[in-house]
Amino acid sequence: MYLASIRHGESTFYQIRRSCRHPHSDSYYPQLVFDLGPHPKKYFELFNQEIPLFDTTLLEAIEEHCPDSSEIILEKLLWDFLPGQTRDILSRFSRKTYNRPRPLNESEREEIARTVHIFDRRRLYYLYYGAIDQTRLYRMHEKLCRPLLHKSRDEREFYFRNLERQISPGEYHNYLYAAFNLQRYFDVSYAAFLPEALSFDEISELMAEAICQLNEDTAFWLGEELHDLLHQHLQRYLFMFFDFSPQQRLIENEFVRNFINSHRKFRWPERQPDVTDEKVISLFSLPYAQLKKMEKQELTRLYRQKAMQLHPDQGGDQELFVQLTEIYRLLMAGKKQQ
Repeated sequence: MYLASIRHGESTFYQIRRSCRHPHSDSYYPQLVFDLGPHPKKYFELFNQEIPLFDTTLLEAIEEHCPDSSEIILEKLLWDFLPGQTRDILSRFSRKTYNRPRPLNESEREEIARTVHIFDRRRLYYLYYGAIDQTRLYRMHEKLCRPLLHKSRDEREFYFRNLERQISPGEYHNYLYAAFNLQRYFDVSYAAFLPEALSFDEISELMAEAICQLNEDTAFWLGEELHDLLHQHLQRYLFMFFDFSPQQRLIENEFVRNFINSHRKFRWPERQPDVTDEKVISLFSLPYAQLKKMEKQELTRLYRQKAMQLHPDQGGDQELFVQLTEIYRLLMAGKKQQ
């Protein structure tokens, strides 16, 4: 279930909805569970000014679909309407558990590939990585798309609204520029990371055209009926783009940040042998640092010479032979990484 907010003039109305699967397709549609009207606060009272007691009719509507956790669901859905003191108390006594995300199974991967639109992916890429440049979109982990599964387009859009709260109004311009991938229309090098330097009028025309195209994209709406007017979920992007000015950034800082990010690579710490350097010298007759600089063929030749001396079949020490072999394999693995 999710909380939907609908603007009518100067007022905002709230509804509790849930996504239901179409009986004859794999898509989902929104279903009204309870209409809260413009004042959700009237559907709960505070016991001792701390504990929320929800309206009976509201509880019954939620229990019809979730009989075992209706109050917990309502606390989450109406969290923003609870007093600050109540939120502090509920946070203090709520159970906080960490569940390690499990890998995506095959059916989830198939559903992501089939139902998650490229516009959804671009929005997630910016919201989680803050990247205006979308050329590395393919590197985004698909687990970020998991919260979109088994949801209608309506529920997905309210999910994105909550995520978009984390970005400041000064970022709206860059966010939409990245989400609609408008950089593809420009040839200048800085178009990938500095849209403020481009013509605002030109970007505005491209933005309006992209929103209209998305409004007519049946793949994006997941089976919902298309309308001649611009959908409410897309109207907010017009307000975000035209009603707020982009924040000013220094091109030098952006260039340095993009340069660093493009050259940043993760490397596991180099593994060191479990024996001391004196032991390495006693086995190979050379220090570990010098062995690392040797060529593969030279190192292999030296290893074979020492292995013949320490091999148990030749009367050598088995433990020393094992240590010799482990150090040799460690050195060769390091050379493969290089």
